[in-house]
Amino acid sequence: MPQVSTSETVVPDFASVAELRDGLYSKAQFANVDLYPRDGSLLLGGVETRIAHMAGVSEEVLLSYNSGMSAVTEAIDVALHCTESEEPVLACASDTYSQTKRYIEQWVRGKRAQVLYFDSGDPEDVSRVLSEHKPDVVVAESVANYLNTPVLDVAALLEQARQSDEQPTLVIDNTLPLSTGLPIGEMIGEDDRAIVVESGTKSYTRNSAMLGIGFTKNAQLFDWLRRSRRTRGSVPGPEHLEKISELLPESLWDFDQRNRALFVNTGRVAVNLDESLPEGGPIVVSHPELPSHQNHDFYKGHYPNGGAPVMYVFSHAHNQYGLAEQLWSHDGVREQARLGQSFGFDHARIVADEHVRGVRIAGGAQIDAEAFGKACGEALAELSPDS
Repeated sequence: MPQVSTSETVVPDFASVAELRDGLYSKAQFANVDLYPRDGSLLLGGVETRIAHMAGVSEEVLLSYNSGMSAVTEAIDVALHCTESEEPVLACASDTYSQTKRYIEQWVRGKRAQVLYFDSGDPEDVSRVLSEHKPDVVVAESVANYLNTPVLDVAALLEQARQSDEQPTLVIDNTLPLSTGLPIGEMIGEDDRAIVVESGTKSYTRNSAMLGIGFTKNAQLFDWLRRSRRTRGSVPGPEHLEKISELLPESLWDFDQRNRALFVNTGRVAVNLDESLPEGGPIVVSHPELPSHQNHDFYKGHYPNGGAPVMYVFSHAHNQYGLAEQLWSHDGVREQARLGQSFGFDHARIVADEHVRGVRIAGGAQIDAEAFGKACGEALAELSPDS
């Protein structure tokens, strides 16, 4: 067994009982001092300060997590925990990241809450679900990472929640636009029962370290979030934090510029792909940059810098693997893309999810978007109308 020196451990020593007592007092206050890593550290505080600057909020309201899904699931759990209803109702957008829906279906429905779905891209349906069903918790993405990529009117949702007699707790996933596309940190206040979550793995650490982010200006929700994170141990550990610190963008300008490149390139891919397909063909292209998208006008008016680094193609005649095979058969596609999960790379990214009948295409930060979009269109144009 390797020998480990006491001086090399991640758990600090204290020189006296008085110093130990001060350390435990700091633990109770959730202070950023060096303690058992799950309880806090100076490095954790420094990393969260830098992340908060890019997220557009104060470090006093933000928490980092060991993954985006840790941030999402703990936000949902805290929202349910803080409801006073004996039979909670959770309303979730029907187009929501597949793993978020999987968590709700497997761990919430029938056990902790009644679950119902709504169309986050339809303002009337959002209003209806709040007024008719009066949910205790609402889960949605600002721009959805799912087949139809609906765009939520976040400002309208916040306002309706404020006007309701019993405010629901909102869990809003802002992973796709981030603060670059939607500065949601400027939109929420201390009285809003709103938790914002993000996967930081894509644009904060460039897919080289896992990272989740959550923030809220509501004191009660924040207190329960930090208690939950400590108890579950979902805080990044020391080596993890060191890696994150090395990878974070040098400045907010760098962060925003890269994100805008991802948004613009993906939108151009979608437009060029769609224009390369024959009319009446079996392929549906989904991205809010397209005039045919249900939220195109809203997106163009409220996301001047863009906000969707991914797009979807799907077909009722072809499954996701057939679409992926067809795309990958084209030399021009393979030249600029790789097959694999996640997004936010320099290159384009193509993935066929095992649970979703469609292919997600993410434009890279350094691609020829027009050429790549046309190559994708040429490949898919060869598919027959029926399988």
